[in-house]
Amino acid sequence: MSWSAKGGDSLTKGEAEVLGLVDSGLSNREIAAALSIAVGTVKCHLHRAYEKLQARNRIEAAVKARERGHLSSFVPSSAQGANVTLDR
Repeated sequence: MSWSAKGGDSLTKGEAEVLGLVDSGLSNREIAAALSIAVGTVKCHLHRAYEKLQARNRIEAAVKARERGHLSSFVPSSAQGANVTLDR
């Protein structure tokens, strides 16, 4: 699957994984737990994806990524079967 974004920049696997989980409705904290990464890393992936996709926010980035085929049938391997429960 190609991770190419508009303008020749391409999404990294991490950026695509994070956007896939954003598209599933998870918060930054839930994404971090599912992928075993820091919340700051999630934010960094999102910021870079916003720039590459020319998006202003997480929802717009996820929509653009889905529309451009970056998320089609994409399930992050590290999040498959993840049971994310957080105290709120």
